Amino acid sequence: MDLTISALSSKVEAIQGKLVEIQSYIARRPEASISIDRRNHKSIDTHNSTSIDSDTNRGWLVPNTTSDMSSTPYHGKEISADTYAALSRHQFNLKSLGERLQRIENTTAEMKDKWRRGDEEMRDFTGTWFNKRKEEMDTCFPTSPSSQHY
Repeated sequence: MDLTISALSSKVEAIQGKLVEIQSYIARRPEASISIDRRNHKSIDTHNSTSIDSDTNRGWLVPNTTSDMSSTPYHGKEISADTYAALSRHQFNLKSLGERLQRIENTTAEMKDKWRRGDEEMRDFTGTWFNKRKEEMDTCFPTSPSSQHY
């Protein structure tokens, strides 16, 4: 990479040329505007701000629906379609979570049963093992006279 003054100067000139080209392109566009909101040239100092809730409150944006969900406190009442959609979505999510919780409870009960049976089998095995007579133990694990420690 060439780091001489002349090389850097030529790169700066190239960048400045691109900048002039971009600025002239932006100025030529018919939709170019200084203001973001061309239709409403409002000052930020005015106290008359437009609220997105005002149209919603007047019922212009969202139609009203009568709730048919018997499991909600809104049953039979007139609610907005957005509220109805949100209630439907939450009801579906709750149903899905309920099903998942039931599957987890079933799996937990099944595992507890398996562990209980395993514990019973271990107790039976150890109880049988320790209740054998010494002769039976010697036949299972014969000991040589040199390995007796007791």
